[in-house]
Amino acid sequence: MSVAVWIPVATVAASRFPQPQFDSGHTVPQTVHPPFEALVPAWADVLILALALAVTVWLAHRVRSRRWLLVFSLVCLAWFGFIRQGCICPVGAVQNVAVAAWSGGGLPWSVAALFALPLLTALLFGRVFCGAVCPLGALQDLFIITPQRVPRSVDAVLRLVPPAVLAVGLVYAINGAGYLICRTDPFVGLFRRSAPMPMFLTGAAVLLVGMVVARPYCRYFCPYGVLLEWCSRLAWRPFAITAHECINCRLCVGTCPVDAITVPRAAPGDTARRGLFRRFVLMLMLAPLVVAGCVAAGWLLGAQAARAHPSVIVAERLAQTPESEMDLHPEIEAFKRTGRTPEQAAAEAAVTVARFRRGCAWAGAFVGVIMALRLLGMTRLQRRTLHEADRERCIVCGRCFAACPKNVQRSTSNAQLSNQKGDT
Repeated sequence: MSVAVWIPVATVAASRFPQPQFDSGHTVPQTVHPPFEALVPAWADVLILALALAVTVWLAHRVRSRRWLLVFSLVCLAWFGFIRQGCICPVGAVQNVAVAAWSGGGLPWSVAALFALPLLTALLFGRVFCGAVCPLGALQDLFIITPQRVPRSVDAVLRLVPPAVLAVGLVYAINGAGYLICRTDPFVGLFRRSAPMPMFLTGAAVLLVGMVVARPYCRYFCPYGVLLEWCSRLAWRPFAITAHECINCRLCVGTCPVDAITVPRAAPGDTARRGLFRRFVLMLMLAPLVVAGCVAAGWLLGAQAARAHPSVIVAERLAQTPESEMDLHPEIEAFKRTGRTPEQAAAEAAVTVARFRRGCAWAGAFVGVIMALRLLGMTRLQRRTLHEADRERCIVCGRCFAACPKNVQRSTSNAQLSNQKGDT
């Protein structure tokens, strides 16, 4: 009886108090939490970079341990590479600084600090940024298996590529054609897990080549490395293979993957000096021709480089597209909405091409001067008595630490002292 009475009562109650119906089409938004890396402020990025550089200096100059440098490079690779997705990048900041200096616009202090901190550290202690902090270098360092020595002639030619990339990348940036240095970085897409297939294959190829040619991107493409080389040349306390006097055992030479150890060399005799002087005079006469040739090459290639600019792209598309097919191209439709004529687009493109020609000519002059200085440097034969790390080429990887018997002796002595203190 109780059940039969209860059902009608429940039905009546439901009919008297119906559930509200929302038919307005409103959708309750989902709560979105920003990723952790997006919550890190700019000042924290600068502070973390400064701390990373300081730790690398301490590991390279005081601890002098390849093992700890490698461990710390993995930490930097995880943070600056995969967590921050390669965006804490002094390499790309070169373009931001150039654009701000050229246009007179403002530059965020964080970008300026990220650009300047590794250079300032290189002025003091050498290229420690390349040793452990840079995620591009740390990733390549993991793939070094059997590094081979690159022939000197091939190495001399390939080392002209980074200055050219730096100069042309700045021409692109200040002329509004995009950031070429960032677009040609083979690893940023990998760090962001969104690389298109061609870029992914390029990065994989660089890593495969890096198994036998250590750090190919760092040595033969990185434009920021050019600035680091210049600063490291003037380093206050550059990286040293051993903290004690070198005994010229040559054990460190075979361990350096980038051929950055200079060997002892006797002073040239009188005959060699006369030959070097004749070579110097010859290179000095060739220097203006080298610079002029590079300027001419840059001017000729400027028109091709200008085809990456939006105004030149639109002008070429207007000139090559039949009238019946213009509606098929969104950029042409966008151009028509501006109210300008094709003649105006062609004139604007001509001005852009002229700017690129001038910019690439200056870039060619820059590369030509570097080439001429290196040719003149080949005629200088200085006397050296010890094995030393080359200030420009050394990437502070620490592989030479374990090969040097003086370092091994120092590590053993420190371990014995620690054990004695523990026993007491």
